[in-house]
Amino acid sequence: MGLFYEMDKNFGDVLKEKKNFLFIGEAGSGKSEIVLNVAAKLARETGKKVDLFDMDQTKPLYRSRDMAEDFKELGVDIHYQDQFLDAPTAVSGVATSLMADHYTLMDIGGGSPAARMAGAYAHILKNEDSVPVYIINPYRPWTKSLESIDGTMSSILKAVNLDHIYMLGNPNLGYHTSAQDFLEGLEKMDSLLEGITTINSACVKKDVYEEVKGETDRYLLPIELYLTYEWVDR
Repeated sequence: MGLFYEMDKNFGDVLKEKKNFLFIGEAGSGKSEIVLNVAAKLARETGKKVDLFDMDQTKPLYRSRDMAEDFKELGVDIHYQDQFLDAPTAVSGVATSLMADHYTLMDIGGGSPAARMAGAYAHILKNEDSVPVYIINPYRPWTKSLESIDGTMSSILKAVNLDHIYMLGNPNLGYHTSAQDFLEGLEKMDSLLEGITTINSACVKKDVYEEVKGETDRYLLPIELYLTYEWVDR
């Protein structure tokens, strides 16, 4: 098995075939928004229970845990451990959920230090019913070159004790991302990874989905922006 696996399948197929999803990537790549959207999609379309573990350890900004009450109505349980100042935290119940007969999603904080938390479950995440999903956003600072991508990805995979990933694109610049920004991000992503791998699926803001769906043959996952805060300049 190579580093990039099952890339012949689009992300929609992967969602139908797996039950455990570990979302990893650099800080600011959009993991928490994507995790929330995937959790909502699975709950609505299958009716099965969904456990979402917010495993950001310290000072998270965009936090999936902030949607815990709203998502209960969808059948999504968001698990987290309360923090005190900068103290690192560890949420319980992950292994039990990963081995149960329902969906389990893990939202890992950005970078290798946070990924070490998920390393404790590597023996389960290597099973056929699980998939580590690496989010790549070509507009982020550590995705400026192939060398920086390789450095970030290698350190995260080493920390999480995994040797393969499914790549999911997320070319966005936040709330103001336009259709042109998205399409240019796809081109940038292709250019960066040319000759290495092909990313056949990407997330796109729901309000520009109709504009771009005919401009690419990739599988597109429309996402809503659930994490809105007063301190964000929209």
